[in-house]
Amino acid sequence: MTRKAGFAPVVDANTQLLILGSLPGDASLKAGQYYGHPRNAFWRLIGDVVGRDLAALPYEDRLTALKAAGVGLWDVIASAERPGSLDAAIRSPEAADLRGLVAELPKLRAVAFNG
Repeated sequence: MTRKAGFAPVVDANTQLLILGSLPGDASLKAGQYYGHPRNAFWRLIGDVVGRDLAALPYEDRLTALKAAGVGLWDVIASAERPGSLDAAIRSPEAADLRGLVAELPKLRAVAFNG
C-alpha cells in the first residue's frame, strides 16, 4: 500500500487560529494544494469567515490572505497508508508534531478541526 504524506504547515508568527485536517486527499496531493479538490467547499467557506473571496484567488494568494487574517492550516497526520481519500481508510498513521508547531506560534489562541 502506498504511504501518503501531508504538506508543510501554512503558518507564520501571527497565526491566531490553526485549522487542522486529517491528511490531504488524492486530488489535493496531486494538485499539491490544501483542499485542492474542485468541489471542496473549504476555500469558499473560510473566505466567508475572513471576508475575502479566497476561492477566486490563485492558490498562493489564498495562503497569503489566510495568513494575513491570522489563520493557519495543517494536518494531524504527517503520513499514513491509505487507498483513495477516505479518512476511514487511513492505516498506520504517523502523527504530525503538533506540540512542536504550537510552541512556535506565540499568538495562537484557538485550534479548530475541519471535520
